[in-house]
Amino acid sequence: MGLLITTGLVEAEESVEWEIPKQMALGVQHYAYGDGEIENSGADLSMDYTQIKLPLGKFDLGDHTLVPTLSLEQTDFAVKNAVNVAGDPTLYTIKSQFMFIKKLDDKWMRIVQVTPSIHTDGDVMDEDAFSLMGLAIWKYDSTDVSGWTFGVGANRLFGEYKPIPLIAYQYRPNNYSQIDVGFPVTKYEYRWHSDWTGFGAIKPVGGNWRFETNQEAEVNVAYSSWVASAGLRYQFKPKMWATLELGQGLSRKFDIDTDDESGKADIDDSSIIMFSIGLHP
Repeated sequence: MGLLITTGLVEAEESVEWEIPKQMALGVQHYAYGDGEIENSGADLSMDYTQIKLPLGKFDLGDHTLVPTLSLEQTDFAVKNAVNVAGDPTLYTIKSQFMFIKKLDDKWMRIVQVTPSIHTDGDVMDEDAFSLMGLAIWKYDSTDVSGWTFGVGANRLFGEYKPIPLIAYQYRPNNYSQIDVGFPVTKYEYRWHSDWTGFGAIKPVGGNWRFETNQEAEVNVAYSSWVASAGLRYQFKPKMWATLELGQGLSRKFDIDTDDESGKADIDDSSIIMFSIGLHP
């Protein structure tokens, strides 16, 4: 009898250790995009993106929990094989995210995010370089191993600043695998070892910035795409993970607007490599 009890305790401890890591809360990630031809131009566009994510604490506000986070982002565009009148801008985004979490009952949770942001090359600081993004979602635990997420957000994930719906179904067939099916993100992750997981995902990637061209014209640039990827994570310390991800950028679009005209172009698919290191609680 004593042996059976001990074995049960060991299995319970292992099941907790082998849970799927959550999204990165603190750390650095970098994406490198290969060349993709801009339609009807003969020119190629490549990108590099780096993010530093810094949580600023966790605070109780009545029946809510407040989690503020600072995000610093840098995006570099490079155009090759063409006369480049716009330049190769280095663009920055600074976000101050305030997340309010409230547990409504045993099944329901509400999360509201308010995110003031700046998105600019550092030279153009007009009103169009500032935005207030928002997100409201409700999470419902339908069973012990499954749940739903519903909500709506307003952000620049698809290039333009606009509202987008969110809906997802999450299923955990066991403590070492998780399936998320929905919009805008669908993902599967499997933890086959205490320190290793593998995953596949499809998600949107995009943004919108203000910058000054080589001709000193102030313009608005938007980028949007879908990314299909697969990757590996390695846990080198408790809850600290290094991630390597390989993927393909799909349905890529680039849009530049000035006071007088606008230009939109499709960009060919390109390969992507991503590396991150950080805390996944």
